[in-house]
Amino acid sequence: MTSRTSALFEAFRADHAILGRGFYELSALLRAGDVPAARRRAERLDREAGAHMAFEERHFYPALRSLIGDEEVDRLYGEHEQGLAVVKALAQGPADRLLAQGEVGLLLEGSELMESHVAECGELFGTMGRIPPGEQEDLYRRLLALRRASPRWTDLSSAGGAGGASP
Repeated sequence: MTSRTSALFEAFRADHAILGRGFYELSALLRAGDVPAARRRAERLDREAGAHMAFEERHFYPALRSLIGDEEVDRLYGEHEQGLAVVKALAQGPADRLLAQGEVGLLLEGSELMESHVAECGELFGTMGRIPPGEQEDLYRRLLALRRASPRWTDLSSAGGAGGASP
């Protein structure tokens, strides 16, 4: 494994730790019924997740298609869409809008799905090793570029699972 390959792996793992903690905290706030705090946490998650979600959708998932298949990659994109819907509903909704218990329950379901998604992405770390080293180096550079650009998750276009234009 090259140093760049290790760097990609470590960066990916660090991002997933942040995302896992973010969705865990969001779920806990929703379970507690603390919608104002859940809105604040979702807004923070919107900022924290943007670069990584753009990286996965624009670069990493397309690289995985030949390794794990279209059905699995499409499932991953679908889970992102559900997580994004939760973040949008909380972070972009009117701060003073009260949520019905049913809405909170649906948001909690989506947040818990993303908790599972992030945990299951650990299985993709092994698959990452099957990507040729040069391609891994390129992926790492792309992740760093997205981190510098620092997009919000809610600003990414999810048309066709492509996440919008590449930087």
